[in-house]
Amino acid sequence: GAGPQANLAQIDSAVRDWPEPQPAVAMGPRTLLLLAFTSSASAAERGTGVFEPWLEKLWASRTEADERELELRIAKGLGSKGYDKVRVSVVAPRLEAFDDFPFTYREQFRYRWTENFLHSALVKLNAGPNELSIGGRKVTVELPEEDTGIRGVFWADPCFSSKWITCRYAQRFQTFNRSVEMLNGIFKDPSMNLWGILGDNFYDQTGELTKTFFDHISLDVKRRFFLVVNGNHDNWVCGGPECGDASDNFGLGQMQYYPADAVASTLEPQDDVNFLDFSVDPDHRREYQSFQNSGTNFLSYHKLGNIGFLSFSGAAKFEDAKPHMEEACRYFEEAQPAAVFVVGHWNSEGMGCLKDMATPEVRAEILRLPGCRELGDRLKYMDGHKHCNYVQAHNEEPIGFMIGAHGMDDHCEAQYGFLFLDSTGGRVRLYYFEVDSATRGDRFEDIRGCVESRGSLASCLYFAETWLDVPAERERGSGVLV
Repeated sequence: GAGPQANLAQIDSAVRDWPEPQPAVAMGPRTLLLLAFTSSASAAERGTGVFEPWLEKLWASRTEADERELELRIAKGLGSKGYDKVRVSVVAPRLEAFDDFPFTYREQFRYRWTENFLHSALVKLNAGPNELSIGGRKVTVELPEEDTGIRGVFWADPCFSSKWITCRYAQRFQTFNRSVEMLNGIFKDPSMNLWGILGDNFYDQTGELTKTFFDHISLDVKRRFFLVVNGNHDNWVCGGPECGDASDNFGLGQMQYYPADAVASTLEPQDDVNFLDFSVDPDHRREYQSFQNSGTNFLSYHKLGNIGFLSFSGAAKFEDAKPHMEEACRYFEEAQPAAVFVVGHWNSEGMGCLKDMATPEVRAEILRLPGCRELGDRLKYMDGHKHCNYVQAHNEEPIGFMIGAHGMDDHCEAQYGFLFLDSTGGRVRLYYFEVDSATRGDRFEDIRGCVESRGSLASCLYFAETWLDVPAERERGSGVLV
């Protein structure tokens, strides 16, 4: 809301003054299990157990006007339903009438984060700008013409609080303020279409951190297409099933706070109205050390402009996902995108990721399927989980991209950055913007200032590394120009 956004300078000062996170002292059975679990893996450290004072102060300053801000979510419809289908959703603290918009789903969140209410509808939009009226607010949602270039930003593993898990670089990189300011600045540009988070979304068990972040990003960000991936900390805040318990989220809050139009909506008894699969009630089954959700709530595929996307949860079983991935490949064969990005969280098995469900493995598996086989190196992937940023895999050209350094630490240098996808001008390009790192130092003001003065990320590429630059038009299965 406008009130919290105006307080970013005060937040910045408070964050700088807050001491580095220290682990909580209490050593209960779950803590001991978490310590044993994380000691043998590249995993996050347990958190402090308390929210930072700057967050408490921020929440105390909220006003009634802030609560009335429109929590809008825009997601591309499942590819098989047609290019013109878009899921429009609003999250609110109560059921709202919204008489000016035809929401077909109006329900309180189920199982987790139940203080929220979801309003959603799958609608048909025209290519180009569509003016919607929602709760008296005029909002423009632009659907790119099919096969035109798009622009989007991706991160993974963002954090800004050490309540649940230690966010090692929250202060050093000022991750709350700078992520908010960078997004709000970038999406003032009318050419931007998409924002994606590839899992471990704010390391948030209860939803308070998620809501705080979204309270501060602008409607210009929220009216763009949004793509969110399920990660291990979204299911078990400790990082894996071995230390799961009844308080964990299992992606249930996530799938309602970031509603996608997923495969679940095509499987009975679900439909386009009741589009989420709630068949797994974690508190009825009480099997907290396993994935308590349906993988079809996170499995989605579509095309936006000239780029295809396939998203999924690595906590689901490959044999359950495979028929739907075959369907996705048939769709991509018909839709003929310039490139397809498999977007997942895990870069390797373990920590809740099942056999053949790490992102590089899924890419390799579906490359064997009809419709995807012909894509060759045009089938690419992005992931996180490891808190580093680098080109992950090459064939004849780069095919895999890791973008997991956005506040967390790992066995690489301290990094904080994001990916910029640009498929305009007859090319498919990925640019990596390193906002801050041990090697490059702090470049936030330089990048933000450039975007503000020049009006777009595309005008500030001298701050970026080129990770991918290939022709958009090629023969299927090759790198040969048509």
